[in-house]
Amino acid sequence: MTIDLVLLAIFLLLSGFFSSTETAFTSLSLIQAHRLVDEYGKRGERVQKLSHSPDILLTTLLIGNNLVNIGATTLATKLTISMFGSYALGYMTGALTLFILIFGEVTPKQIAMAKNMTICLYTAPVVRVLSWVFRPFIWIITLISSSITRIFVSSTQKTLTLENLLLMVSMGENMGIVETYENQMVKNVFRINDTPIQGIVTHRTDVYSLNSEIYLSEAINDMLKSGFSRIPVYKENPENIVGIVLVKELVKLDRESLESYRLRDVMLEPLFIPHSKKVNEVFTLFKQKGINIAIVLDEYGGLAGIVTREDVIEEIFGELYDENEIKETDKIISEEKNSWIIAGDTSFYAIHDKLDIELEHSRRILTIGGYLIEKIGHIPEEGEVLDFLEGRYEILKVRNNRIQSVRFRIIPVK
Repeated sequence: MTIDLVLLAIFLLLSGFFSSTETAFTSLSLIQAHRLVDEYGKRGERVQKLSHSPDILLTTLLIGNNLVNIGATTLATKLTISMFGSYALGYMTGALTLFILIFGEVTPKQIAMAKNMTICLYTAPVVRVLSWVFRPFIWIITLISSSITRIFVSSTQKTLTLENLLLMVSMGENMGIVETYENQMVKNVFRINDTPIQGIVTHRTDVYSLNSEIYLSEAINDMLKSGFSRIPVYKENPENIVGIVLVKELVKLDRESLESYRLRDVMLEPLFIPHSKKVNEVFTLFKQKGINIAIVLDEYGGLAGIVTREDVIEEIFGELYDENEIKETDKIISEEKNSWIIAGDTSFYAIHDKLDIELEHSRRILTIGGYLIEKIGHIPEEGEVLDFLEGRYEILKVRNNRIQSVRFRIIPVK
């Protein structure tokens, strides 16, 4: 009887072992698996290999767990009959179920969730050996199970997607591990891979440029007052940019040079890029060529605007200002409950992050202003009210046929 009691205790311990191992492996994230490989080498690789074969892993653990639970039940039944008779089997079943739940299931799994990396590291060799011992049974069970599963569920693979990664960062913010600005920066870094450069250009109507035929002495004061360090230079009309002038180079010249040179004599060759290029591609181009400004052309080769290295950096870090710039207000300003003032050039990403709404739009539209014009098919007038499924828009300011600002309200559903 003593041997039976010892075996029963061993079976309960083994039940806890299999339960904790199962929970440890199923709760192991891809990041944790990579950490184990980096920190423990081959031992970590063994864990990673098992986690990449969930069918073999789970079948091995479930076979082991069921065998020890059946063994515990058999021993407990034998002991109960020999000690108290068959009438006590009902009490034994209840007591054994309670013991298995506490010591074989709940407690081991709670421990495994807190120490999953450690448990995986030490149990992986045992699981690997058992997977070879149970190989014939695993093959048969997996074959039958997979055949049934395919009828109801399509084949899926556990992968780390961009959406999951951003969700993890957002969860880190909610838990206080990641700061709000860090969460936003991570989102911005991944977004620049999909954002076309036309979404951040300074529009051609807002570009400060000068005629290439102007003498330096005539242009220098205006250039200094503009506050820009790099000035586009055009020939004949502002749409035809032919060069870039660096203000820092002009201030080095003597008065005689300023009087005799025109802008075309000191300008540099501009970098032209198509408006379809992505922000990350332009940033790489800036680094490779060691320049800070590019001329953006539309699909017909006409001027779309300009973009600078600072514009690209601001896509990641937010707006940057120097001592000569006037700080702009936020593009989305909360007025009251469910009401906001939104700048016309606000991106859909910013609207999603701030208001948590998705706006269906064509790929060529990048701002809320363009979205509204696309929806109604004309340039709205100031004061015009537009009602859509997501809410009500009131046009506040229109300039040069472009929406400058709108008031957006979410209309409660009655």
